[in-house]
Amino acid sequence: MLRRLLIGPLVLALFGAGPATAGKITVGLALTPGSLRVKAAQATVPSASRVSLPVTVADGRGNGNGWTLQAAGSSDVTVVSITARCAAGSTCTLPTSVGAPSGATVLHAAKGTGMGVIDLVVTLSAPTGSAISFTVK
Repeated sequence: MLRRLLIGPLVLALFGAGPATAGKITVGLALTPGSLRVKAAQATVPSASRVSLPVTVADGRGNGNGWTLQAAGSSDVTVVSITARCAAGSTCTLPTSVGAPSGATVLHAAKGTGMGVIDLVVTLSAPTGSAISFTVK
């Protein structure tokens, strides 16, 4: 008898609950662009008047606008050579140069290139004792 009394209300409770309904869940996703940075220690040209300097350019902006690497020195500098590779652990597009280096411009990366983290080795010629630093725009 007790069983019949418990089964009746239990069945009514299950049917009364009805199916569960799903609500609408909205998930938003926003990407925040990074920045354009250069990392290079300031250096002084040794007595050989030629120096190879490691330079890292990180373009995390995600817009593919390209960039310009410039060298500033206490006197005129001449770019002898540039090598580029993707930094370890980075997916990058290597820069494609727009024109030859001239004046303070070491490398002008074309649109759609130079994205990610790129390790460069820039070999410069300058008068002995010249202080060299880099900027990127």
